[in-house]
Amino acid sequence: MTLIDWLIVALYVVATIAIGMYFTKKASESTADFFVAGRSLPWFIAGTSMVATTFSSDTPLFVAGVVREQGIYANWIWWVSVIGVLVSVFFFANLWRRSEAITEIEFISQRYDKSKATDGLRIFKALFDGVFINCIIIASVTLAMSDIISVILGFSNDALFTLPVFGGITSTDLVLVGLALAAVGYTALSGLYGVVYTDLIQFGLAIIGSIALAFLVYVDLGDQGGIVTALQATPNFNSETLRFFPEFGWDLKTATFFILLAIGWWNYAPGFGFFLQRTLASKSEKDAVLSLYWFAFCHLVVRSWPWIVVGVASIIYFPNLADSEQAYPKMIDSFLPVGLKGVMVASLLAAFMSTLDTQLNWGSSYLVNDIYSPYLVKNKPKEHYVKAARISMLLLTIVALIVTTKVTSIIQAYEYIAVVVIPLAFVQVLRWYWWRINVYSEITALVTAAVVGNALLFILPDVGEERWFAVRMLCTALATVVLTTIVTLLTSAKEPTDQTIKFYGRLRVHGPGWKKVREMTGITPLSSGLKDNSIACLASIGMIYSLLLGIGHLLFEQWQQAVPYCIAIVISGLILHKKMPQVIRNLRG
Repeated sequence: MTLIDWLIVALYVVATIAIGMYFTKKASESTADFFVAGRSLPWFIAGTSMVATTFSSDTPLFVAGVVREQGIYANWIWWVSVIGVLVSVFFFANLWRRSEAITEIEFISQRYDKSKATDGLRIFKALFDGVFINCIIIASVTLAMSDIISVILGFSNDALFTLPVFGGITSTDLVLVGLALAAVGYTALSGLYGVVYTDLIQFGLAIIGSIALAFLVYVDLGDQGGIVTALQATPNFNSETLRFFPEFGWDLKTATFFILLAIGWWNYAPGFGFFLQRTLASKSEKDAVLSLYWFAFCHLVVRSWPWIVVGVASIIYFPNLADSEQAYPKMIDSFLPVGLKGVMVASLLAAFMSTLDTQLNWGSSYLVNDIYSPYLVKNKPKEHYVKAARISMLLLTIVALIVTTKVTSIIQAYEYIAVVVIPLAFVQVLRWYWWRINVYSEITALVTAAVVGNALLFILPDVGEERWFAVRMLCTALATVVLTTIVTLLTSAKEPTDQTIKFYGRLRVHGPGWKKVREMTGITPLSSGLKDNSIACLASIGMIYSLLLGIGHLLFEQWQQAVPYCIAIVISGLILHKKMPQVIRNLRG
């Protein structure tokens, strides 16, 4: 790191603080301004913010790590998410925006009858998602940032002093705390406004840095006959490294792939977390839908291959690296020249702060909007709740830093979340499309997923290279589906309740699950378009995955394999050209 590199990093930090100060007055007007930017975001801003947030500091480290350990096909663990995102585009995004909720948790009080069970579910979900899951995510990105700082800045791992609970504090830890405080500062000042507009800077830096690094590495390997030839010449070359799909057989890898393809995307379909926050912050249903579509394209097509190329190349340059999650920062340190290294380091710092500010704002929205305001301190001025949100952010940061000391692996953290969270999507989908889903359905899903998911950690633990997380996820999902369905049938009212009718009348949801309510009320759906939406959804999935795999085959000189994907791109593109205008016409705004 030279002076120029440090100046680029400093310029980014100053820019984020300036943005935070600029939006302070606007964010302070109400909790709707603070948490969902006054529902004013155009699709490009909301979608780009999603892309920036999911490019957290741990993402390139994770991608490079799984490529080294398992092969390119291991990225299906996150590639499958885009199926769920595209389902959300065509079947859920407009409904969420129509609900005008501030948080996903608030939807519970809109959907279910008023009762102690409903209040208890809302409070528990706010704590479970806003604190527990939130802090695991923050811990994983903090762990990744620690690796980046240690490798690129060359800081010592020796403790400078010791603190209770936290243990030994190193130079890296002090830098992380400083970054965290900066993120808390501008987020507390500007709310979601500051988050999304700093995300634009982060997205620009990240794209420039990651593509530049991949390009320089790819060109450098040209002197060795190209990336494929150089990889095949490495001492411990594994042919599975360049596979886009696992070698199918009766084994755990094949089972993992098909389980991920079947249910790994569930959680993204009904929407969750910061995705929903950006959807709810969009200025119209049209913007909500297009923001998710833009995210899906960028997330899979634009970002995948720069990270993967660097991960594959790291095997050539660092064949004996003990910690695979240090591969990406080592490649940065080895290849990027003065200036570009500053851009990349700034982008990774920005990625860390972008994820942190999003998680803090999102988590704080749950604590204030779904616990503090409706149950603890009611009927206070708007300014009071904005102040409470700022205080809760600081408290969340402290808890997350404590959790960070307990997390040792980025991959294991995400696998754990997948096992206990993805099965919940079953009830989260049905509550939109079946009137009989009730509060006890959702409580059953939560309890089942938590009990079964955690029990399976002991029954089917990961041993060496045998990773059973997908099997644990499938077993947890099956148990959740069965028990939730049984409880729903046993506990639902024989006739739709007043709250159910009110919910349907306000949102006018389509689908056969609301037939009885439609017949009782005579109210028709706002715009079904189920057939057009379904065709457009399938075509979008085909096009985006064909783009992903086609580009990959070209990069790794697999010319013949790229041809079918090019044909699929043309066919799916023609279908979308016909269907998308009809889908858009059915939306508000």
